[in-house]
Amino acid sequence: MYWQILLAVLWMLASPPAGLAQTNEACLACHQVEGTKARFPDGGEIDVRVDPKKFAASVHAPLTCITCHTDLADYPHRPIKAKTARSYHVLAQQICAACHADQAKAFEASIHGQGLRKGLADVPTCTSCHTAHAVVRPKAAAFRNNTPETCGNCHSDRAVMGRYGLRPVYQAYVEEFHGVTTRLYRLATPLSPSPSAVCYDCHTAHAVRRHSDPESPVAPANVLATCRTCHKTAGRFFATAWNEHQAPSMRHSPLVYLVQVFYMILIPGVVGLLALLTVLDLRFWAVIRRRGRKS
Repeated sequence: MYWQILLAVLWMLASPPAGLAQTNEACLACHQVEGTKARFPDGGEIDVRVDPKKFAASVHAPLTCITCHTDLADYPHRPIKAKTARSYHVLAQQICAACHADQAKAFEASIHGQGLRKGLADVPTCTSCHTAHAVVRPKAAAFRNNTPETCGNCHSDRAVMGRYGLRPVYQAYVEEFHGVTTRLYRLATPLSPSPSAVCYDCHTAHAVRRHSDPESPVAPANVLATCRTCHKTAGRFFATAWNEHQAPSMRHSPLVYLVQVFYMILIPGVVGLLALLTVLDLRFWAVIRRRGRKS
């Protein structure tokens, strides 16, 4: 009799009623399975698998799943309100804004936020840059050193940039001093954050504006002040050395272009000449040695 009552009590404690918050372990029982998808009425789908190790290493590891997914505490889950994968990601912005209100406000006023309100399909959302379940601290080397590649997902795509009258600037950046340094850190010392400027150092992270906007940190009147955040002693002509992420040519930065051409000719020429001299010297040495044997 008593053991039956005990079993009943244990069963009630172990079986939370519908609507009670699910534990992360309960959620991951399904969501760590490869191929777990959420499907939408338009036929689109998104991958909703969560890598337990990446989540455990993220800044959100102390949170429960339903801290963010408040409408998914019940199982089976309620139908998703969003009709498309894109609208789901847009609605998810509100989840992030619940805690990150200042960043959300800055993003809303930015060129990206304006595009999002217009319904532009290419505009990034929070998860485009930070991911959904593997969020790392912005100051971490893993985030900082990979920022150019994150921004480059859009800003290296000629088709995407062409739709908005923009230039794909990623390639120009990675060939500049800042980009070369950051790339070297990412490949050679991935645990050390690059000391060189990455995208958000100049353009900000969430309040990105057009370079023609007077309030933009890269507006012509503000560029020098932005440079001085790192280059404290930069003179008034310092910013004129910036090529605006454009590949040097005879039309843009002709002096830099001519110097590049000069070295493109000089370096192979010098190496080729040294190789020729080495071959001639070896041939001369071989001839002298052969003659010495004959004598």
